[in-house]
Amino acid sequence: MRQLSFADLLRRRLVFTVGKGGVGRTTVTLGIALEAARRGQRVLVVEIEGARGLEAALATQRGQVHPPAWLDRIEYMMIDGRKALEEYLGLIVPVRRLLKTVFSSNVYQYFVAAAPGLKELMAVGKLWYEAEQRNPTDATGAPGAHQLVLVDGPATGHSLQYLRMPRAALEAFPAGLVHREAERVVGLLRDPEATGVVVVTLAEEMPTNETFEMVSGLDDLGMHTATLVVNQVHEAPCTRAELDGLPIPDVQPIFRSPASRGRGKGAVLDATSILAEIVARASEEIGWAEINASHVQRLLARIDAPLVKLPYLFNEEFGADEVGRLGAMLAEQLDARSGAGPAPRSRGGKS
Repeated sequence: MRQLSFADLLRRRLVFTVGKGGVGRTTVTLGIALEAARRGQRVLVVEIEGARGLEAALATQRGQVHPPAWLDRIEYMMIDGRKALEEYLGLIVPVRRLLKTVFSSNVYQYFVAAAPGLKELMAVGKLWYEAEQRNPTDATGAPGAHQLVLVDGPATGHSLQYLRMPRAALEAFPAGLVHREAERVVGLLRDPEATGVVVVTLAEEMPTNETFEMVSGLDDLGMHTATLVVNQVHEAPCTRAELDGLPIPDVQPIFRSPASRGRGKGAVLDATSILAEIVARASEEIGWAEINASHVQRLLARIDAPLVKLPYLFNEEFGADEVGRLGAMLAEQLDARSGAGPAPRSRGGKS
């Protein structure tokens, strides 16, 4: 297995984050973007026809009382396949009046709605265009001077649907304009030095099984899985033997005991019940840690890519600071596995 540092990941022009819905894909995407920006890179973060969760998360970062200065290095874009098609047609049909007539015609509306995979193809084509505009040497903040295009992909099946479209177009059109455009996009997607995929999952049964399907689909497309991120991993706070050795009477934990119902907010709880509650929570955490560990082993056995584990954060609120912490953890683990030294800490100014 080739080890990958965080700097190696950032050297790519285009990075996708993909995974089953609910695994924290958007959080990981933004975490990577924040750490890349902290290290001095300009990043274009992209959503594809989604619920704008990434946009909202980035707005939360910017809305902090004291947002980090490097947030200025992150730009946001939403790509809609239909709009991407109209933008493309605008490049090849320069007459605005003619374009307006085309866009308003019933034939065009029917064609866009009925053509299978057209919007997906145009969306990926737009990503290719943005990746080609990348300027790896310009970190001055000029518009369009991004050094990395980072895509928060749709859920697993939909992501594969988008990524399959360029190859399908390449096979469907043996010659001509569509063939040439599809060939360039496929070439970018298959180049492991230019494009990488970060697969995000949970160490649980269904997400793990869907991750195997996702990686298999990427392999079929000739795309490179750069790293596998296992999110929300529980770590056992102690061993079962240590719990079993505690001298605890056979009492119910606080929140399971009928006697706890109706207690006032300021009620004094006895120490034995509190200890029983602590033990119950520790036992539950050990159980989750065992489940997670078993699925991590399954992932390691079947997927040949660097694996990063991000912890389950026990916070009353999950906010901007936590996203940044997870991005830093991801980068530190990749760097540690590859033997890369720690990145210098930025003072927050622009590069």
